Amino acid sequence: MSAMTRNATTTARWVIVALTGTMIYYFVTSNAIRPGNPFLVPDMILTVLLPASAAFRGRFAVPAMIFALAWSAAVWTVSLCTYSTRGAFADGANHLALIIPSVVAAGLLATGAGYRNDTRQALQEPKRYPQL
Repeated sequence: MSAMTRNATTTARWVIVALTGTMIYYFVTSNAIRPGNPFLVPDMILTVLLPASAAFRGRFAVPAMIFALAWSAAVWTVSLCTYSTRGAFADGANHLALIIPSVVAAGLLATGAGYRNDTRQALQEPKRYPQL
């Protein structure tokens, strides 16, 4: 694993720890666990999915974290859009503090994974074609 990929993976794991902590704090301190909350199930899924993806090792780690971070960003973006359509963008603007790190961390992982693949291809033996 290259240094860039390792740094992107470590950074994404720390972002996931922070996002998971924020969601746990949200569940404990707010009135989120109620029958009328349309985002209860997606929020619970991402609260479990994020740390589960960070626990992966090896070749499944990067795709799992990209998926979990993208899922999280999607759920929080839909929630923010729900606030916006009700004319209460200011009430939901705190979602940006969750969306932006998710997208940035997924982007870091994607570029780190791409860098790793480019490095492997560069290190491969060049193809030898028969002489004519």
